[in-house]
Amino acid sequence: MIKEVALCLALVACSKSSDAPKPEPTPAAPTPAVVADAADPAAPRNPGPAVGSPDFDFDKLERVEKIDFMKRQVVPRMKKLFQEFDGEKFSEFTCKTCHGKDPKGAKYKMPSPDLPKLDFAALEAGKQEPKIAEFMAKAVKPEMAKLLNKPEHSDSNPKGFGCLACHEQKS
Repeated sequence: MIKEVALCLALVACSKSSDAPKPEPTPAAPTPAVVADAADPAAPRNPGPAVGSPDFDFDKLERVEKIDFMKRQVVPRMKKLFQEFDGEKFSEFTCKTCHGKDPKGAKYKMPSPDLPKLDFAALEAGKQEPKIAEFMAKAVKPEMAKLLNKPEHSDSNPKGFGCLACHEQKS
């Protein structure tokens, strides 16, 4: 503990040793929904609909805004859910967890061919990973639908957010 405190003090002292003023970094041009307010880093500055508002539409965001949204909203929430479900299996949760081996190369396209293919007959019969299927149906699907401001897929709403937004169907 004493070593850690001494190291921190040494680092602080070294960082303040130069009396020369340091140049301010040149800020990049703000991108709507990407640049956060300094007082509240999670608050977007864009004039468009805010995340969580009834008018928010993930599909209408620019690519950089989608990536930022995924990093700020989706990854932290999904990481928590997946790690609560199985902390060992999902100890490392990154873009690759959902988007596959090469998310950038695949341009984050979903559904991901790297995720397990779904056999709905086997799922209904409890033969395809029943524990994770239940977790996906009861935790992941509703939370992703909520984050994306989309209704959940159901028999009465076949166009809602559902399993096939992320997974391919087994032929």
